[in-house]
Amino acid sequence: MERLRHLITASLRQPPNRRLHSEIHVLADEISSFFGERRLFARYLGVIKRIGVTKARTIFSEVKQSGAREPHKLFFWKCRQNGRKAGPKRRPAKDGDGAERTVKS
Repeated sequence: MERLRHLITASLRQPPNRRLHSEIHVLADEISSFFGERRLFARYLGVIKRIGVTKARTIFSEVKQSGAREPHKLFFWKCRQNGRKAGPKRRPAKDGDGAERTVKS
């Protein structure tokens, strides 16, 4: 019985991934693995960098508990809602030479 327990625990133990350098990388790996989208690791990494690790962990736990049909879409929607700032993004108008235009009234 003890030998069986040893074999099971040894097979469940995985060597650490040497490519995961920081907490952000580890979280992105965990999220992409949970959603079954390992090839989209960079997308999850970018989202986590944008909104922060603590918000990403909070959103991920909410999504896991929600029981949604498409949890990856819910994750990105919630991240988008948290990342928005008040007001639209606007840049000043520029001429072709790169100088800002003055608008005459």
